[in-house]
Amino acid sequence: MRYSLAIATGIALALLGPQACSHAAGDPLPTPAPSPGVLPNVERPAGVVVDKTYRVPVDGLPSIGDADALVTIVAFTDYQCPYCKRAEDTVAQLRRSYGSDVRLVVAEAPLPMHERARPAALAALAAAEQGDFEAMRARLFAGPLDDAAIARAAGEVGLDATRFETDRTTVAVAALARSQALADHLGVHGTPTFFINGRRIVGAQDPAQFRAIIDERLDAARSLLASGVRPRDVYTRTIADGADRVEEPAGDQGPGCKGDGECKPGDDDAPAFGDKVEDVPTQGASARGPASASITVVEFADYQCPFCARAEGTVHALEQAHPGDLRLVFKNLPLPFHDHARIMARAALAAEEQGRFWEMHDRLFSLAGPVDRTVLDGVARDLGLDVTRFDRDLDDPAVEARIAADEADAKSLGVKGTPTFFVDGHRIVGAQPPAAFEKAIAAGSPGSR
Repeated sequence: MRYSLAIATGIALALLGPQACSHAAGDPLPTPAPSPGVLPNVERPAGVVVDKTYRVPVDGLPSIGDADALVTIVAFTDYQCPYCKRAEDTVAQLRRSYGSDVRLVVAEAPLPMHERARPAALAALAAAEQGDFEAMRARLFAGPLDDAAIARAAGEVGLDATRFETDRTTVAVAALARSQALADHLGVHGTPTFFINGRRIVGAQDPAQFRAIIDERLDAARSLLASGVRPRDVYTRTIADGADRVEEPAGDQGPGCKGDGECKPGDDDAPAFGDKVEDVPTQGASARGPASASITVVEFADYQCPFCARAEGTVHALEQAHPGDLRLVFKNLPLPFHDHARIMARAALAAEEQGRFWEMHDRLFSLAGPVDRTVLDGVARDLGLDVTRFDRDLDDPAVEARIAADEADAKSLGVKGTPTFFVDGHRIVGAQPPAAFEKAIAAGSPGSR
């Protein structure tokens, strides 16, 4: 398979920014203005634009499904984006439901804040050269995405290993550049973003929201068929008068993996750390390291946030680089769109009542899948805790009050996303590299109390 898009490959996809989970409580996405005659009986959910069509060329992009499908779903995706993985299940469900009427076209759009997203995208495009794009795509979403795992997946899919490695560094690189140029041309800067015969959906939305658009697009496609248009020409005709570029509404610039189901980079001009020294309350918070330490790192985090989990490695590296000189203070900020984050925060504080906060803290970040009392009791038992006491403390209003106090501190500081750090009072947002923390440390000026 060869890829040729009539998009200037010199356009660069500006996708740099902090790595954080953020929410927009009190700052929802604007609701699109109604358009007469379009889906009059369907509620317009957040993240869905049904009153505008975009011209999204698909020539040369890898596709899955019948080329004569009446509806084409173009997915801008990132294999390390948790919402892309969730949306993949939705798209698979839709393809099964609609059969040959729906095909999937994929535009790889790896975000730079996801370290393994680009290697995964190149692997998928290299697999497409051998006709195994769909199988490789499924393996990549299943993970892991380290080099050894990708090579293993290629072998299990049945790819020619020598050709695969060659294509990853040649034709796949060129194909990815064209895909990213298309994303930039359209103004797509977040994943997952979908265009259904030109209609845009942003984020891992509910299947019913996809169905509403698909059904409307199918009706339009069948009208074209009735007028004599060939099935293979339906997509081109449908998007012919579409807009060339998405204009993001004001206020939709938040970075990270957001509550509306989208991973999105932030402003690439944003500083790695804040110049201002801020006063961050630490009294009564969970902490490790000497109280007399010359460096204080305060972290607002959420146990269900993938970026918080990634930042753990950086935190440990900092402690090793500054033995005896660094104090870590942990403050809870369970985000409302993470279903299990609050009970996980309570579990850590309940474990602290038995002197095992940090052990529970580490285990919580390693958990995968749904987390309920049964899971947490199992972890408590593994850590040697008195499970009866643990369960009692889990429901203690005093534990909930500590979380609420941390949330109040976050609000007063304007902290809306996780992880957010204050290194001697200097704010660092997201899972930044160690160099950003060292720069803040070098700036000094303690700002915690």
